[in-house]
Amino acid sequence: MVMQLKAAKPTWVTGAGGFIGLHLSRFLAHEGHLVVGFGRREAPGFVTTTGGAFFSGGVTKEALNAALAAHGPPAAVYHLAGGATVGQSIADPLEDFEQSVGSTACVLDFLRRHAPDASVVLASSAAVYGGGHFGPIKVDAALDPYSPYGYHKRMVEELGRSYCASYGQPVSVARLFSVYGEGLRKQLLWDLCGRLASGETDIVLGGTGAEMRDWHHVSDVVRLIHRVLPADAERFAVYNGGAGAAASVSTIAGMVLEAWGGKHRLSFSGES
Repeated sequence: MVMQLKAAKPTWVTGAGGFIGLHLSRFLAHEGHLVVGFGRREAPGFVTTTGGAFFSGGVTKEALNAALAAHGPPAAVYHLAGGATVGQSIADPLEDFEQSVGSTACVLDFLRRHAPDASVVLASSAAVYGGGHFGPIKVDAALDPYSPYGYHKRMVEELGRSYCASYGQPVSVARLFSVYGEGLRKQLLWDLCGRLASGETDIVLGGTGAEMRDWHHVSDVVRLIHRVLPADAERFAVYNGGAGAAASVSTIAGMVLEAWGGKHRLSFSGES
């Protein structure tokens, strides 16, 4: 479904029907932006809550050209489309590559030709750092991904660096950590609450429980993503998008169980 926008350069959000993308689109609309969203599937409520337009079918040349024809070139692009999880990337690495790297190449090359001055934020992940870190991870830490998901996010970053260096496209990268909040229907908190709601009392989670996560609420994440949008004078830059403080999986799971109430037993299988 497409809704006509007022005459002004719009702000584009890819992955706009996803968890972070929908929160970001609503935030941008509240800030006065004319939001054009792109997603693989229709996003119910997007147009009514943002006053913008939505193009389904994924990030394709056809969708980008349709948005350009309908609303003109973007002033800014937040590219959030990409692979969803480490597990899915391991199960289908080619699909993850196409969703992450392929979509990024499509967006950046489209902008090179039609909106060379548009500022771009690319959503990356802490997965580019790999595992084995203790304490806060500095943005200049060595990159050592261990999954297709992490490798593909690293490729996304390098594409941004390349288009910035070669064509002058202003690009920022936001490496996101463990994002949570309303509307997220996957990962630890969603899975754990779903099992509790179903009446499980013996909760067995994967891993050891000692795994550390830097949790960051989606409301803070969208403000961060908005803030790192490169200004005219800025070029390629990378930012860590975490809170800077980690908590173990066992600690977070224990807090959920305590808040839920009742008698539950929590254990870890030791398997990843």
